[in-house]
Amino acid sequence: MTASQFTTCELAWTVAAGDATAIPALLHDLHPSVVAYCRARARAAGGTFAEADRLALEACRAILAELASPTGADRPFLRLAYTVVAEAADAEFAVAGAVRLTRIQQEILILRTIVGLDSQQTAVALAVAPGRVGVEQHVALTFLRAA
Repeated sequence: MTASQFTTCELAWTVAAGDATAIPALLHDLHPSVVAYCRARARAAGGTFAEADRLALEACRAILAELASPTGADRPFLRLAYTVVAEAADAEFAVAGAVRLTRIQQEILILRTIVGLDSQQTAVALAVAPGRVGVEQHVALTFLRAA
């Protein structure tokens, strides 16, 4: 079976089950989204793309390490990956308080518009109800249009 026949989540659980041959395909699917997220967070904090790209590599390694841990398969992969990447970005990029969006609104806008997740995937990543994603996105965009 080829990697293209798997979703990213299925590849992640294949890696978590010990199949190291699935790692390149997982990283191929995962890395662009992690880079996009890290670049968005870096830009908001005045960081560089080089810093974001370095952080994205570190975050991908951390995701693989988490998958290999005994508790790695205990939560949805999107939630696991988001948590690892968001915590790494929080540690690396302190955001100056120019924008008055809430943290959840900022994260929803990044995940929906830059990373390209749909509202259901965003809800899983953030561990919120799918309806909240739409409401928070609407409020954030309304605020930004008025600013």
